[in-house]
Formats: sequence, structure tokens, C-alpha cells
Amino acid sequence: MSDAAAAEAGLSSGPGPMLRRAREARGLTEQQAAEQLNLDASIVSALERDDLAALGAPVFAKGHLRRYGAMLGMVEDELLAAYARAGVQPEVPTLVPRARQDMVPVRGRPKWPWVAGGALLFLLAAGLAAYVSEYGLRWPGGGAESVATDGFAAPAPGTAPGAAGAATEMPQDAATATFPGSDAGPAVALARPPGEAAPLPLPQGHVSVVLTFTTDSWAEVYDGSGQAVLYDLGRAGSQRSIAAAAPLSVTIGNAPGVTLAVNGRPATLPAPPGGGTVARFRIEADGSVR
Repeated sequence: MSDAAAAEAGLSSGPGPMLRRAREARGLTEQQAAEQLNLDASIVSALERDDLAALGAPVFAKGHLRRYGAMLGMVEDELLAAYARAGVQPEVPTLVPRARQDMVPVRGRPKWPWVAGGALLFLLAAGLAAYVSEYGLRWPGGGAESVATDGFAAPAPGTAPGAAGAATEMPQDAATATFPGSDAGPAVALARPPGEAAPLPLPQGHVSVVLTFTTDSWAEVYDGSGQAVLYDLGRAGSQRSIAAAAPLSVTIGNAPGVTLAVNGRPATLPAPPGGGTVARFRIEADGSVR
């Protein structure tokens, strides 16, 4: 038998021509055969071209040959014998068919380092903004600035009531009046004789309070909105005068040594509970003490 006749008979070539003739004898196209096998048409075409290297490792090539031959009614041993004669093996053994490898997209550099870096920078910026909002900026060599809020000096952090410096003292012949939320502006020193609780012009819903300290003590006063209007030390012989929106929540330390006047009239300080020295009470809009 000549080489041409052998090639036509499929003896010196692989199983591809045998598969193609069997398919054509059944009147099937490559696409129809692929649909019956649930394969890509490219795999059927590779089998019929003896391009077995495109099918990956020999185990895959033989598996496709068996399935294709069984569908066409061919003898399995003849197909495998033709496969062995063809001697076609993949250039590099792999479990992934070459046709699939060509379809794998080219991957660029990973982007996760940029994403992680951006998230870290955002967290650092948020933390810095929160710190500045809470504590403010402190310049090297600069001392902590004291901030006046609604007419009272805030004690330094960690300073208990009664431990403020002498700078909070006030002469007995002057008092500090504040009108939070009104047009009265910042604290105004009002001179008047010692012990005189002169009535102050008050906005609607406000009450005036005068605290006179005969012994060292301290006082906390919060207005009706819960905002502190007085938080200070009272030295013996000093006086504090405020005006704020009622009702006022008042706490006096060493209450037996403090006298109270509301709206220019003397008022009785409630006795501290349990024989203590700290009195807590409310001052209503009508000037009553409860």
C-alpha cells in the first residue's frame, strides 16, 4: 500500500481522518457533533485535525477520542491504536488544554496594595481630625490655652472643684453677671456695695442668682438647656452673680458657708442630705428653690 493510500485509509495518520469520515457519513457538521458531545466546536475540530496537543494532557485527548468515537459508533481500540501511531503529545504536559490557556486574560499588577494604602491614609486623616477637634492644636513651647465658656473659667483637666487657682477670686464689691443666649454679651462686672443683691434686668425666662461665700467653697450651676454657666471656686469673702435661663441646677460644696439670693431676694439654701456639706437643688423661673 502506498503512503497516499495509507494516509487515505487513516493507517499512517492519527484518528482525525477516521473521525471526520464517520461524522460525514452520518451527515453531521462539526457544530452538530459538538452539541451532542456538549463540547466546544474547537475541540471537535482539533480531534479531526489530529491537533491533539491542543487538548492538553494525553488523558484528556484519549477521553475525547473515546466519547467522540462512541457517539459515531466506531471501535475504541482502532481509535486508540491510530492515536498511538500518530505519536502526537503536548509540548508541555498540562492539565489545562492549550485552547483554554489562550483564552486566559493577561493579568496586570495587583491593585490591592493601592487600596490598602488608601484606606490606611484615610484612617490616619480621620484620627488626626478627631484629635484636633477634641484637643485642638498645641504648638511647641506654647502653654495650654484656657477657654471661657458662657462667662465662667473652666478648670484645668483633672482639677476637682475647690482646687482652682486664686485667679478665680472676685472682690466682694464686684460681681460677674452673664446672660447666656441673650444680647448681654460676655461677663460684665457690676460694682455694688458688699452684701447688696441688686436686681438685674433679665430676659424673659431668666433668673439672677447671687452666691456669697463666707468660707472657701465651690459651685456648679447649669441652665435649663444643661449648659454650665458657673463652675468655679469661691474664696471666703468673695461673691458670684449670674443670670441664666431657668430652671437652674445648682450644686454647692461646703453649703453651710454659702448664702443665696434669687432675683434680688434672700433665699434659703436647702440643707445637705444626710448631714453632709454638699447641697443640690433647683431654682425655678419664679425664683423658688426646690
